[in-house]
Amino acid sequence: WRLAGWAASGFGSATTAWSGVWAQAPAQTPDQAVVADPKPDAAHPANLHQIRYPTGGVEVPARFFVAAGAGPHPTVLLLHGLPGTELNLDLARAMQRAGWNVMAIHYRGLWGSPGQFSLTHAAQDARAALAYLHDPGMAEVIDAKRIVLVGHSMGGFATVMTGDDPGAAGFVTISAWDPTADAPSMAPDKRAAMAASWSPDLSYTNITFDGMADDIVGNVEAWDWARNGAEMAGRPVLIIDSDDGLAPRGDALALAVGQAAKTGGGPAPTRLTFRTDHSYNDSRIALASAIVAWLRKTFPD
Repeated sequence: WRLAGWAASGFGSATTAWSGVWAQAPAQTPDQAVVADPKPDAAHPANLHQIRYPTGGVEVPARFFVAAGAGPHPTVLLLHGLPGTELNLDLARAMQRAGWNVMAIHYRGLWGSPGQFSLTHAAQDARAALAYLHDPGMAEVIDAKRIVLVGHSMGGFATVMTGDDPGAAGFVTISAWDPTADAPSMAPDKRAAMAASWSPDLSYTNITFDGMADDIVGNVEAWDWARNGAEMAGRPVLIIDSDDGLAPRGDALALAVGQAAKTGGGPAPTRLTFRTDHSYNDSRIALASAIVAWLRKTFPD
């Protein structure tokens, strides 16, 4: 693995800023669930279903990967970024082979989904999808005590914003994006210069750049990164970053979770950094192996 660090305990002093300095991780063998198919279970085969979950008065498409074997199974709610070019479905398949169900959602107003897209709605959609997984009708398939949110980029933002939900047993963020850090560049006098760079991604949504900028500027206080991150404490948290420039926000998240854990109890966050880009293009097997290994260790059968 080309990693800049792995620490099982994960956190330094709560009185100082997160250092972000790690020893080089030793080479590790990829998890078998990432690189090899399991023996088929004829009685309870793995499956993939098209589903829709209710949120904001509409029903939004999602994919539900069912793990092989008799249920109920631990389950991941997989939250992709903006606009969702990288869906991380390779991670979904690896986790499915490892014995986890995975619900991979879209959001309102994105890739043709019904409803209006916004960052506010994306966070609400994540919470609605988590409620869907806790529906009593899913109890035969889902172990409701082991539901973990895994969010990449904007999905990491949605994961942090869902940190106060007791329905989540744990959290994984992958290059989580903190929109409030971009609020200064969203000021009205700076928007013209910014709009062009956002245009390609927003073209896959039904929101305008001004609409998204208004959403960010209007929610700086509500989306406070440290305060919301602290709500995740008390449950296991894995914070993953790369060389894409977002690692300082991962450091801030780790600091917030670690301080809250020291004060209120719970495990320290685990911090992991890859030397790759925002989509982890040349580290997909390593990324999947790291997540699967953490899930196995943190939520054993």
